[in-house]
Amino acid sequence: MILRMGVIEETEAALVAHWSLLGRAPRGALHDENGIRWYETPVPSLPYNGVVATRLPDGPDADAAIARVLGRFRSRGVQHVWFVTPSVTPGDLGSRLEAQGLQPVEQMTYMSFELTGWRPPPLRSAATVEEVRDDAGLLVYNRLTAAYWELPPEQEQLVLQLQRALGPGRVPGHRYVAWLDGEPVGKAYLSLAGAPGVAAFYGMSVRPEARGRGIAKDLSLTLLARAQGEGCHRLVIHSSDAGRELYRRLGFVENAAFPVYASGLIWSGTH
Repeated sequence: MILRMGVIEETEAALVAHWSLLGRAPRGALHDENGIRWYETPVPSLPYNGVVATRLPDGPDADAAIARVLGRFRSRGVQHVWFVTPSVTPGDLGSRLEAQGLQPVEQMTYMSFELTGWRPPPLRSAATVEEVRDDAGLLVYNRLTAAYWELPPEQEQLVLQLQRALGPGRVPGHRYVAWLDGEPVGKAYLSLAGAPGVAAFYGMSVRPEARGRGIAKDLSLTLLARAQGEGCHRLVIHSSDAGRELYRRLGFVENAAFPVYASGLIWSGTH
């Protein structure tokens, strides 16, 4: 695997910018303390509280800083995630997190797609992909989000408050929903919050009963075309194992991989 540091840095900047938005929402908080950037929201389930950047010196002071952040999450009784991205320091951060009770729950892959000169192919699935532009659309998008993260009903309402606070026109991003036979079956988010000219995918998911019909591909192509239309020259993602093969087929290039640590399993089953 060839490491292209510019692309890796852009992907990491997109990740930090995206998750930091949650901390800026009402009832949220965003912290930059002692080399750690972390966000908080009132939603107690994963992934709504977590650490997105770590720049700590080697030595016992790093363990103390980690313990302070984990103590904050634990005092609030919320599940939490810690992204161990390629640029983190110290280099043995993962083992330090495990020593303090976190576990590796996901392997993510940085991937990128060059938009310059790309021509969008026609969409092929039977689904219709529509941008979310109003509160009715947000309600649909939120139901799909809650189902994907397996949130209980009371937390679905908390996430809806976040969706509204970070809704259309409020942040640099666009939500899309895929409809099949009149039912919402998939969703995706295009973020423009990172480096200029660089877009990113987040929240790409298709309901289990609608998979294998090209809907995720059409969602991806729709977002790629929108990013190109917004003047972006590159799109970056951090893909889970489940989505990596789809992105490879679309022409994404792998650039780096990193583990995600958390206080519990992100999902109860396979997504």
